[in-house]
Amino acid sequence: MGKSLNGSGQDLHDNPKGRDRRNWAGISAALFYGSMSVASVFLNKAIFEVWRYRYPASLVAGQTVFTVLAIFTLSRFGVIKLGKFNMDHFKRVFTVSAVFQLKLVLDMSALVLVNIPMYGILKSSTTPFVMLLDYVLRKRVPAMRIQAAVWVTTVGGLVAGFGDLHFEPLGYVLALSSAACTACYVVLVGKLGDELQLDSFTLLLYNSLWSTPLSFGITILTGEVTGVMNYPHVSEVAFLAAFTMSCASAFVLNYATYLCTQLNDALTTSVVGRTKSVVQGVAGLFAFSVSWGMTNVIGLTLNSVGICWYAWERYAEKRRGTRLENVRRGIGALNENFLTRNESQLTLSPKKQMNGFGLHRHPTRASESGSSSMASMNGHGGGG
Repeated sequence: MGKSLNGSGQDLHDNPKGRDRRNWAGISAALFYGSMSVASVFLNKAIFEVWRYRYPASLVAGQTVFTVLAIFTLSRFGVIKLGKFNMDHFKRVFTVSAVFQLKLVLDMSALVLVNIPMYGILKSSTTPFVMLLDYVLRKRVPAMRIQAAVWVTTVGGLVAGFGDLHFEPLGYVLALSSAACTACYVVLVGKLGDELQLDSFTLLLYNSLWSTPLSFGITILTGEVTGVMNYPHVSEVAFLAAFTMSCASAFVLNYATYLCTQLNDALTTSVVGRTKSVVQGVAGLFAFSVSWGMTNVIGLTLNSVGICWYAWERYAEKRRGTRLENVRRGIGALNENFLTRNESQLTLSPKKQMNGFGLHRHPTRASESGSSSMASMNGHGGGG
């Protein structure tokens, strides 16, 4: 992509005012992504805790329907670009969608029973599950420093669980099952993304098209249809507004992830995605009347330290890799982001040129788009 020039032929990217605007836009996008990542969990929890809505499968169905409608609407107005529909690719996404749907239902069911800090801690066990799968399937062993960070996170989770004053065995089983399911999903999507080279929104569309009938099927099989029809607040405007906001949050989180990657670099998005868990855990201690003791706080602190350490190790590792890649291939152009796998996260990786959301980025920064966490599709859309 060529340089952006003003009337006098000056490179706008070299203009101090242009750089300031770009920097502020990047900061705003990062804050938007981080805040939406946290807000989606609290919105879902509010539905279950404040409104006493106990039908998680129906909420997942609402989220998938909203996502399909949002993708088609934004594509129609040219805000996002979708790849040409490919029936063979669509069929191959089915297995991933089934695992994704199970993950979301487990996510929501766990969030009904577990408070937000413990929910985040239990969901952080996705990383050791992925490490285990990597060892079993590919004989891959991460660096010792990354292993140490993961073990600190895990030990923190065990300590926090031991001191949990609201211990709910079923909730713990559901959350850990969701983490294991998320690990399987990450591995499957990473493999599929590498093979099919599907851009993030096309894959999200295929996933949601399969997930919509699956989610309605689960809603029927679990008997939630009767419960929803008899729910006392089902016709109240305030509840419907809260329900709609919760349904919208999953897609908005995906949009925020993509926007953060386009305006900053993918590594920024990845680090924000990790560190938001700390903010979520601390804020969750003071929300929805959570009772906590010193053991719980110590465990949460250890877990948070492990998360930050892991984020730093991944940051340092990626920076080293980015410098080597830039030396090898030179500086690239603005790229379309495709889902690939990066350790325990789904990532956005550059494959071919595009203009994204019509947003222009400096060419030297485009080459940094190595990876970013796909929040909603990596477990956050369901609540964390």
